Amino acid sequence: MRPLNAQATASRRVRPALAAVLGAVAGAAITGTVWWATSASDADVPSGPAFTAIGKVTVFGSWVNGQDGEGCVGTDDLVDLRGGTAVTVSDLDGHELAQGTLADGIAGEVVGDSCTWPLSVGGVPGGATQYRVQIGDRDSVIKVREQLQAGIKVSYGVQQ
Repeated sequence: MRPLNAQATASRRVRPALAAVLGAVAGAAITGTVWWATSASDADVPSGPAFTAIGKVTVFGSWVNGQDGEGCVGTDDLVDLRGGTAVTVSDLDGHELAQGTLADGIAGEVVGDSCTWPLSVGGVPGGATQYRVQIGDRDSVIKVREQLQAGIKVSYGVQQ
């Protein structure tokens, strides 16, 4: 049997210590990541009494199809606007808070050559002061809580 030299003996003692340090660092990193992921998602959601966001979406001009007083839908670039179109309310960071839909549209409710869809989104948490509202494929708009509760008005096209 060969005698071990001092360098080989020291190397064998360092390996278990190094493994223990690396294990502790990895465990702390995993624990920290799990804590951050679970606490961040809960902390970002506004809390407060829920409310229903209400309002109307109106399209003016030739981007609508329908007879005055009857149902209507958006056309061409606004084809995504129709009864059943998703309305999403998010916080300013983009976390979805609630979702509703547009009701069926009524042609000519505002003026001829227009279509108006009522919107309703229930269960919006009341803890934020500003909300991002996205209607169908349209760009989102930012509204304050009071506007959402009183009835927002969003329009596209040009009123003649």
